[in-house]
Formats: sequence, structure tokens, C-alpha cells
Amino acid sequence: MKPLPDGGTIGVGAFASSYDMRSEVERGVEWWEGKGYRVKLAPGVYARDDYVAGDAESRADDLHALFADPEVDVVQTLQGGFGSSEMIPHLDFDLIAQNPKPFVGYSDITSLHVPIRQRAGFPTFYGYGLVGMGAKETTAFSRKRLLDVLRGNVLGEV
Repeated sequence: MKPLPDGGTIGVGAFASSYDMRSEVERGVEWWEGKGYRVKLAPGVYARDDYVAGDAESRADDLHALFADPEVDVVQTLQGGFGSSEMIPHLDFDLIAQNPKPFVGYSDITSLHVPIRQRAGFPTFYGYGLVGMGAKETTAFSRKRLLDVLRGNVLGEV
């Protein structure tokens, strides 16, 4: 798995809960762009199906598209929440394994970290989703540490 290059692309999908306010998504995009990166939002990032971001199969399709996209260097979740485990029966772990790249998310997204590690065979990163990167309460340390790790600097403060 390659580290995030300068000017690389962060692919973002909503694999659990949907967003609360569009401005939360925009702040996360602005944070990455302010650091010199591109952000590519999956087609279903603004989808809503009750309390989740679209139906499970569509969310799985977005995950597959981000892993398969050669322009995407890191796959980051929109946020945690509920519903990611519903995607598991729809996931193509062979496709994911053939396109290893850092996968970042937290909370309910843990239900994706475990099978990706077990079935695709590469590590994932428990960390903020896009909404968290732009959130006012997220510390500079947390943002910097995630960026350092994605860039390959895995040693440092915890």
C-alpha cells in the first residue's frame, strides 16, 4: 500500500449515517484542499435512506468505485454512525484486495475495518471521517497525526 502523495486524491463515501448539514461536508473538503489535496466525493455521499446514507448495495457500490478508481489514493468515510455492517454481504473483497489503499473511518465503520483486514489482507486506519476533518472541535494534533500517518510517517506521538 502506497502512502498518500503530495497533491493526492482523497475519495470520500458515506458508508454509514448520512450527513446532517451540507456545510459539514464542505468544511471537510476545504480542509483537505487547504492542505493541497483533491477530494473526490462518491456519487451517493449526499444520499439519504431514513438514518443511513442510501441503501446498503449503493453504499457498497460507492466503496468499490473508490477502491477501483486509480486517481483515488485514500478512501475516507464521510463519518461514522450506523449502518456500515449492512454493506458486508454486498462487498467484493477481491476487488478491494486488488486495489489496496488506506481506508480511514471510525465508530460504526469498525464493522468494515475488520473484514477488509481479514478478507482483503491489508491494514486500515481508525480515524476521522471527512466531517471530522472539518469539525471545529477536532484538534490540530488529530488532523496532523492522521495526515502524517497517511503520508507514511507512522512514528510519533499518540
